[in-house]
Amino acid sequence: MKLKMLNVFVLLVFLWGVVAVFPTRMNAVSENTIRTYNIAGQAVFTLLKGIIQGKVKSFKDVGKSLLYGSLSGFGFYESKKMIGNGHITAGVMLANLSASISENVSHGDHPLSYLGYTVGPLRFRVATPFAKKPQAIINIATSPKDVAFFFISLKNSGKILFRNGLLAFEAQEATIENKNARGWTLGMYPTVVRDMPEHVFRHEAIHVVQDLQMMSICPAPFLYFQHDNDEKTSLLRFTGFKLNLLSIANNLTFNNQSYNKQWYEIESYFFASPKITE
Repeated sequence: MKLKMLNVFVLLVFLWGVVAVFPTRMNAVSENTIRTYNIAGQAVFTLLKGIIQGKVKSFKDVGKSLLYGSLSGFGFYESKKMIGNGHITAGVMLANLSASISENVSHGDHPLSYLGYTVGPLRFRVATPFAKKPQAIINIATSPKDVAFFFISLKNSGKILFRNGLLAFEAQEATIENKNARGWTLGMYPTVVRDMPEHVFRHEAIHVVQDLQMMSICPAPFLYFQHDNDEKTSLLRFTGFKLNLLSIANNLTFNNQSYNKQWYEIESYFFASPKITE
């Protein structure tokens, strides 16, 4: 138990180190920089997650983690770019596929053994023919953080939408805390003030992809349910609770920074700025 906690601590410190050297000005970042960070970061974190979960046992496993982690990172980069260019639904689908690849490999499975999709606080993972002895065809996990964020988002908006594959919210006006805000995102929930231009939603949708990306490289759920391997495959199974430690650590560490220096805002503005996409 102590070793696992140490590994998690090392993982969080590594996150801080990676993000700390990210360009801190919106006009200093380039698309090549963003692409490199997505590919390299996802590859390394996919490997670290596999090590923490005891699934990396050989150099072959290391190579597999880095290869498919890089592919997943490139998919996340492309998904953000697609969303910034107005292809929001396709970008969200690609982000979920990219998350699935990273999740599967870090669990020691085939890269396409399960295809996952997150809707609000629920993560659905559907077993494919590549899955070895799946416990269920449809596996569902939930995030306590996103359950809480659902009610907070609902309180600050009042209108729920299913928009471009995302559970989203529309607010009549900005929050009291930030009267100039045109949109905001809590976890998997983008909220946009009514009558805002399209690029505002694109910006918030990219934040959702960022949260999904961090979730995909977090260690296994803190509460996980598993039955014996000799049981028959069921249709539906609740697998446990996921806690997005990287997202929480990111928020606690960098939210005190100037808005224009936060890496996730820099990345989102780069792709979703109306100067680029419109």
